Amino acid sequence: MSHQQPRQISVTLFTLLVLGVLMRATFLLWHPPFDTDFYDYETMAGLRESWFVMHFFVGAPGVVIAFVTFGMLAVTLASTGRVAQTLALAGTLVASAGALLFGFGLAAEGVVWQWTTDPAVIDPASGAALLRGIEAAPLTTPLIMLGSAVLIPLGVLLLLVAMLIARTVPRWLLIATFAILIIGAVVPPVPMVAAVSVALQSIALIAIGFFAVRTPK
Repeated sequence: MSHQQPRQISVTLFTLLVLGVLMRATFLLWHPPFDTDFYDYETMAGLRESWFVMHFFVGAPGVVIAFVTFGMLAVTLASTGRVAQTLALAGTLVASAGALLFGFGLAAEGVVWQWTTDPAVIDPASGAALLRGIEAAPLTTPLIMLGSAVLIPLGVLLLLVAMLIARTVPRWLLIATFAILIIGAVVPPVPMVAAVSVALQSIALIAIGFFAVRTPK
């Protein structure tokens, strides 16, 4: 492998990170208010097309691309010691598993809700009953996404600790990123607050990824 190849790989991963982060942010900012009744047929019928496109083509791939590439870049930033590298590899696996689960859940929601609210596929009465049935027995996508909501933050935390040990990223940026992610997980879903949280998360992930590009290989 030539001297330029590792840098080219880092640049490619960073480009994908930016793309994934922007797709994730676009999805989160588009998402209807969380007090919306997502199991009401009439409400969701009006959102059918955009719901499918944003979940299947924007949200799902955005989350997967963002956290998988973030983990891979973090591994390059934590390659200076065995402990840091082990934590980085573990964090990448955990965050990637969570991202894949979350992406699968989003894609499934997009498909299921589109089919359920399409009268050409299921008549409205049956579609409404199906949505209420899903609400009464959330054993599919909600459960999957709940698991991913634990795995992604845990994986990112391991990655932040790994980079903190490796000292390849400013400590203040890692601590600030951790604080931003924690705050984003506990703040109420008020539109303006959520928008600021998403923006800060996006900036933090991209800023850390940038260090993998500028760090000499």
